[in-house]
Amino acid sequence: MNMPSDVPPQTYALLSLVQAHLRHLDKTDGDYLPVPQWEAAVESARTVAAVKAPGLPVTAEDVPMIVGTGSPDRKRRLYTSMPLDDDLATLADESDVAVFAYNRRGRLQAANRTALQVQPRAWYPPAKALAPMRIIDETVWEPVAAATGESARPGVFEAAAGWIVLLTLIAFLAATAYLALWYFHII
Repeated sequence: MNMPSDVPPQTYALLSLVQAHLRHLDKTDGDYLPVPQWEAAVESARTVAAVKAPGLPVTAEDVPMIVGTGSPDRKRRLYTSMPLDDDLATLADESDVAVFAYNRRGRLQAANRTALQVQPRAWYPPAKALAPMRIIDETVWEPVAAATGESARPGVFEAAAGWIVLLTLIAFLAATAYLALWYFHII
């Protein structure tokens, strides 16, 4: 898909996130839908996907709205940054709408049972799709941080996990080099 040039930066960032997710799940690109009720909407050969702006919760009116958006024979996906109510999750499941929750670091995870069938684990987009998410201002994410408790920075354990993997790799390479030198009687 060629990204439209006349969209606001926040819409562009959310479009790139949804496009990356479509490529991951459907192995296809979608076309931009200029629909006023969503921050961004995309339609592919299999799916109609719409994104709520960060900080805006999904309401009961959003589920019938996504069902009515785009071609009728496609799967429906709705993306939100706010927690999903159990009643809304049930309504979305009954309407066969997969609801995914996204955060400022781009993690997409299922928010209802329909989405769990499509994608059982959380997914992080590639850096190319994630880079535009930095365009979105910090003030936009404040309601999300208040509702979910997530901060912009990774947690201590997430950061430590990255360092542990790196140190393990370095130790493995050093041990392999030592064994190779010992085998050829260089040491």
